[in-house]
Amino acid sequence: MSEEPQPNAWPEREPVRRPPPAFNVPGVVLALVAAMGLVHLCRTLLLGELADTRVILDFAFIPGCYGSGQEICQIRPAGVSLWSPLTYAFLHGSWTHYGLNTIWLLAFGTPVARRLGNARFLGFCALGTIAGAAAFYLFNAGLDVPVIGASGTVSALMGGACRFAFVRAGRSPGFGAERYRPAISVREAFSDRTVLVFIVAFFVTNFLVGAGVGGALTGGGEVAWEAHLGGFVFGFFCLPFLDRPVARRV
Repeated sequence: MSEEPQPNAWPEREPVRRPPPAFNVPGVVLALVAAMGLVHLCRTLLLGELADTRVILDFAFIPGCYGSGQEICQIRPAGVSLWSPLTYAFLHGSWTHYGLNTIWLLAFGTPVARRLGNARFLGFCALGTIAGAAAFYLFNAGLDVPVIGASGTVSALMGGACRFAFVRAGRSPGFGAERYRPAISVREAFSDRTVLVFIVAFFVTNFLVGAGVGGALTGGGEVAWEAHLGGFVFGFFCLPFLDRPVARRV
């Protein structure tokens, strides 16, 4: 007669780790990129110069129009002050401008979207965009020049990613680890070499651009570096408030 195997005689199985798919950008990130691209496509191919100027006036963020009676502000819609701190992110100055923001949005939006989920991710992007506009307003309250671009949004995603995506784990947790890794505290973030180097590089780069040193890298165009800083600070400090409870591995 053969003996029945004891329960503890069976070898332990290694947990099955899900390999990363070939194309692993979350759908919500792709949808955001596509929406921005569609807006720019319509502006460049379908709208004439006059109509495109109207779109800029109606949806770009113009800090000088808050509490100002300037002529450019008087021809804008009545409610533009409510939606322009958000809609300016969907407008871009060129395909190069859109392409650069797309690259960073894919890189940093992917881990943040996996962690927060679709609804929280969109809320995080919206608040980061508004924070970028608010920071730009603090430095340029009387400026009557339109501000456009998703750089504030991207900067918020960079700041949020600093709280979890750059942290080295003790072992490789496999694909999708962003949603399981606890967010580190502000103190821990400033103590982590990788996070600290990234933060310093981000701020130094933006201050150089603000001082005019980075003109060669930006093609000579004006860069709303204040919006970058505002978005980054929001993302870094406010990610935990929008974070969902870290799920346990099963």
